Amino acid sequence: MKNSYHLKEDGFEARWFEGTSHKEKAVIWMHGSGMNEKHCLADSEYMRAAGYSVLVLGFYFWKGMPKAMRAIPVDYVEKAVAELRRSGFEKIGIHGISSGAAYALLCASLIPEISLVLSICPFDYVMEEPKIFGKPTGRSWFSYHGNDYPCSLFTGQREKGFFGSLREYRRQDRSHQGEFLRSLYENATLTEASRIRVENLKADLLLIAPERDNEWPSPTAVWRMEQKLKDVAYPYRVKTVIYPHASHLLGTNPPESWKKAFPAEKMWPEECDASRKDCFEQEFRFLEGWD
Repeated sequence: MKNSYHLKEDGFEARWFEGTSHKEKAVIWMHGSGMNEKHCLADSEYMRAAGYSVLVLGFYFWKGMPKAMRAIPVDYVEKAVAELRRSGFEKIGIHGISSGAAYALLCASLIPEISLVLSICPFDYVMEEPKIFGKPTGRSWFSYHGNDYPCSLFTGQREKGFFGSLREYRRQDRSHQGEFLRSLYENATLTEASRIRVENLKADLLLIAPERDNEWPSPTAVWRMEQKLKDVAYPYRVKTVIYPHASHLLGTNPPESWKKAFPAEKMWPEECDASRKDCFEQEFRFLEGWD
């Protein structure tokens, strides 16, 4: 494996870290929305320090990559998996946070060689690209082999616009929950075509979310996925963890300045820190059972 992979030469952008143990296993590690390479490398250090071989992959927002969540190719992960298999890794896992968690789930549903998924604060539908100014574009977050993956639409935002939706939410938010972004998803029209088909995974699956996620309804997504997998008698390991006092910053080591943007961090600072610590421990325990 090379130390660095680049989009123009290799078909994906990533940094490789050879592990000191678990030699037959490798984890493709991804962050969430708006996270550049520096943040991705910093927040993935815990897994590298534990001895795992980690491929830190940029699916957007890294230098030289698009800044918008639009038609991000599943092909990036497909090519990364092929490279890991050529290098002798028999077991390949994938990790994602927030939008990276949705991307990880979609990739694993389409790439059967992925045998473990760590999904932190996920969503279970592919959405259209959001817009602050103007109407949403109708373009999907993700694409596969050159075609946009079917996406659900932000119906409420399309009817009222971003700022109209924000004004209406503020009138209703008497308890100051600060969940405007979450409300956009709750007022979207979700379609079966855009659902991420977790039942197609051939992987052990860990799903983690905060009970009051102000960014999007990740706990609802976790419960939906859990029920779907029960309905189909999913044959692989599944574990779900919902923290009653945690924020969307699960899976990260956030600076104090970031915490100020999340109501849960202000209400339950100690509990949020404890939930983050436990989240890492849950990941490691789940990795230990990866046979």
